[in-house]
Amino acid sequence: MPSLPRLAVLAAASALVLLLAACGPTIGLAPGLTARMDAAGARLDTVAAFGLINHLRRSRGAPELQSDAALESAASQAARSYAATGKSPAAPDGAGAILTSAGYLSFAETFSGWRGSEKNTAALADPSMRRAGLAVAYDGKSEFGAHWVLLQAE
Repeated sequence: MPSLPRLAVLAAASALVLLLAACGPTIGLAPGLTARMDAAGARLDTVAAFGLINHLRRSRGAPELQSDAALESAASQAARSYAATGKSPAAPDGAGAILTSAGYLSFAETFSGWRGSEKNTAALADPSMRRAGLAVAYDGKSEFGAHWVLLQAE
């Protein structure tokens, strides 16, 4: 059985470890996922966004989506049109699925909104989809501000 002084040292060391742990940074979402798209110079962090999408896909047994330049360009064009007209675009030729959203200012919020829908969650985790393009367009004059488009293809 340890002596009383040794117990006191162990207790003090444990308390110090807990105190120092409380001083550390909190772990949260990557800054690229929470960046507001209405901020000056805002840029979508597609690497972080695809990381979040692919985490969901892996948890469902689906292969990771790979960023595709042609789909990225089409998503960007669709997002700009969505912001200008307020009308959710249809999937362009070459895209097997489209997810849209408006009003959320960060990708984390957008993804959470998509995850709140069984239909969108199923589309995000569709194992037949292998390539994707993601874009956002912000228009401060529109009703919803930020307009998001995710295009997926086989």
